[in-house]
Amino acid sequence: MKIRFAGDDKVFNTHSEGIPYLSFDMLDRLGLPNLYSTRYESWDDAAGRGVTGLRTALMNGDDIHEAGPVITDTRDRLARQLGSSIEMECITDQKHTGFVHVVREEDLGTVYPDEKPLHRQYVDGLVTDIPDVLLTVFGGDCPPVYLADPVHKAIGLVHAGWKGTLARIPEVAIAQMRVRFGSDPADMYAAVGPGICRECYEMGDEVYEIFEDKWGHDAAERILGSYPAPQEERGWKYHLDLREANRMTLLRAGIPEDRIAISNVCTMCNADTFYSYRAGRMENEQVAMLVNRFGKDN
Repeated sequence: MKIRFAGDDKVFNTHSEGIPYLSFDMLDRLGLPNLYSTRYESWDDAAGRGVTGLRTALMNGDDIHEAGPVITDTRDRLARQLGSSIEMECITDQKHTGFVHVVREEDLGTVYPDEKPLHRQYVDGLVTDIPDVLLTVFGGDCPPVYLADPVHKAIGLVHAGWKGTLARIPEVAIAQMRVRFGSDPADMYAAVGPGICRECYEMGDEVYEIFEDKWGHDAAERILGSYPAPQEERGWKYHLDLREANRMTLLRAGIPEDRIAISNVCTMCNADTFYSYRAGRMENEQVAMLVNRFGKDN
């Protein structure tokens, strides 16, 4: 696949058979099926080109009766490439919140009701210890954060845009896993998935002020460095480092540094391969998927 990686570290494995996707090498080695999709329906290695237009998410303006079956079928195909199926899937509602839902058996299977149950509204993160459950979140430039506890056989997946990052949503998910499953962060692994890089992610002064108020001055300086403004403007612009911010949150929550994998892929720098809101290429969204293949008896 045509992907521009930042650095040479082995972070991802690429998969071009069927629907193309990336998987975290660290999670693969744990035996957890996982993926991050692209905009490609298929990819021809020999020709070096792909068919674009993958639809995984219901977008504003979509006709639910036309789009629903298409995106359900697409995600089922992706799920089956991970050895799962849509019947085992639980998805987020995603409103850029810090809310995390503990998945129940009745949550499994994707439907498109006119109204979601109250407990499933405004949910940007999911955690479970149910074997074989498939967690799915969506994103364009907002990175997903994958969580894995091999001791208590539990997983989590969150959507970490700047508002979710501000609310430390990965830490919220880890806290849920501690309370509900007995997870110890010292035993856990985490991966911050593809999303917009710091160089591309210009923010207003108000975002710096919000992070400074909530996280403190030193943290705000670390994750919101100033960059020169474009030539037609004067002064400096703040750029937010979502990767570093979420890494800091994972460390604060107690996950060991050597058990944290950080994406080296920017969705905006690779807008021909990934959907990107900031690049004006948001025809659909990527999905991040994680299957709880730990199982009760493993």
